Amino acid sequence: MNEVAATVGAILLGFLAIILLTVFLSVLKAGPSEVSHLRRKDYGLKPWMSGEMRKATKGATMRELEGIEMKASRGRLVHARKTRAPSPELL
Repeated sequence: MNEVAATVGAILLGFLAIILLTVFLSVLKAGPSEVSHLRRKDYGLKPWMSGEMRKATKGATMRELEGIEMKASRGRLVHARKTRAPSPELL
């Protein structure tokens, strides 16, 4: 019976390790800008270890909306920038 529990536990830990590795590699692939973006949103090991993560609230947890502003002239893209605004749920 102990062997079955150990096998199931090893399989679950293996799946968890694969998921964490995939997330870690995707963040590394995105580069330093993605890492700083996640730190601004209070994701990370330090807030988690210190217990300073924000409390979940009722409703949407999105603090801001993000998008892209683009301008075109004569059928060509001449300007593109990332935009950020407070979420309407917070107002």
